[in-house]
Amino acid sequence: MSDLFLVTATGEDKPGTLNRLADITHSHQGKWLSSRVVNLDGQVACIFKVQVPQKNTQALQQALLAVDDLHLSINGCKPAHLSQSESLSLVIDAEDRPGLINDITRLLVGHGVNVNKLECHRMSVPEAGGSVFTAELDLMVPDSENTAGIIAEIEGLQSQMVVNQVH
Repeated sequence: MSDLFLVTATGEDKPGTLNRLADITHSHQGKWLSSRVVNLDGQVACIFKVQVPQKNTQALQQALLAVDDLHLSINGCKPAHLSQSESLSLVIDAEDRPGLINDITRLLVGHGVNVNKLECHRMSVPEAGGSVFTAELDLMVPDSENTAGIIAEIEGLQSQMVVNQVH
């Protein structure tokens, strides 16, 4: 039998950080089933799903938590289950304003949409006297929802918002 759990690690990005976590996992006969790593302004955030023999779970978790230069948390998880939903990838471009991400995510929650990825950037455009907002989203939309309708609602959040579906 094996256990599954999620590890979240954040801290200063240094060469070898991920290898150290992978080495600890491997030395306890564990493996990463999936992972995401993000580097932002010299900081790294990593989340990975671990499968490990039950007899090694406690020792592996203790070894990971003993890494002193990272902030780590460990949470139990269940095997992934297939849901009745479809994947939708969007790119949003708009004039920036406060509350834009809040409005977009509230709209998505209202349709039961799960956000798998949200990457956004704000860029100053002095010629236009403001800044622009761009976002890439990977979503899981329930089969019962109309994706074209959701896209139209996002576009309706403000004038000059452009939402493109990525195939």
